[in-house]
Amino acid sequence: MQIKIDQSYKRLDKFLFQHFESLPLSLLQRLIRKYKIKINNKKSKANSPLTKGDVVYIYYKFDIKNDLSKTIKLTKDKKNNFRDQIIFENNDFIAINKIDGYSVQRGSKVFISLKDIYENVIEHKLYTVHRLDKDTSGIMLFAKNRINARKISSLFLNNRIKKYYIAVTNSKFNKNTNTLINYNSDKKELKLAYRKIQLDNHDNCYLIKLFTGKKHQIRLQFYLNKNPIIGDKKFSGNKFNKLLLCSYKIIFKLDGKFYKFRINPNKILS
Repeated sequence: MQIKIDQSYKRLDKFLFQHFESLPLSLLQRLIRKYKIKINNKKSKANSPLTKGDVVYIYYKFDIKNDLSKTIKLTKDKKNNFRDQIIFENNDFIAINKIDGYSVQRGSKVFISLKDIYENVIEHKLYTVHRLDKDTSGIMLFAKNRINARKISSLFLNNRIKKYYIAVTNSKFNKNTNTLINYNSDKKELKLAYRKIQLDNHDNCYLIKLFTGKKHQIRLQFYLNKNPIIGDKKFSGNKFNKLLLCSYKIIFKLDGKFYKFRINPNKILS
């Protein structure tokens, strides 16, 4: 089997995981290690990047089973609960209010993802175009076809989608408004701006605009600036049972149409 690449991807294994959505990531990574999957017919690694025009050669016959979304079972009440979190839906994508505690996509320890659940709820195949951490709540998008998945993914990649978050902390920054610039362990720049706001039942609340989109960025930057987010067990070891971080608002244009989605943070961070 050969697959010609029509855009750039950071990792071979992650591209394959999106392309063959019913296959486990561990199987794809094992096949890459055994050189059953190559880029341009040359030995490659799981983290090898792909560029437009590359050809992925696959020397393995997959036994692709029925999609997991057709086999998972949801109670009527649970299905209705997830359906109630759909903010918007058309033929191109859905926007949901993500419930915290659910992983967006399957992985080595995640057998049923949020994507699987919503495929079951709306009875339509979905495509992941961006991520939110398991414990982060709020607005996120799923595309309903590959064409729009590429378009929306490109908008995220090129910072053409404005993303705003709200976080709650135990203490407060010295400045009510500021821009934070830090670097992660890979020496990649992290940049965000925050502004102190008022929310019901919380004292130290911040509206955040991202300028870069690195993994765990907000949690890491707040921790590095000595004001960790409540419930952040990853960086600060905070024992509160809920991460008080939500994706509050998303603004973008798709095919000439303007979209703006936001939620009531008082409800999701209660």
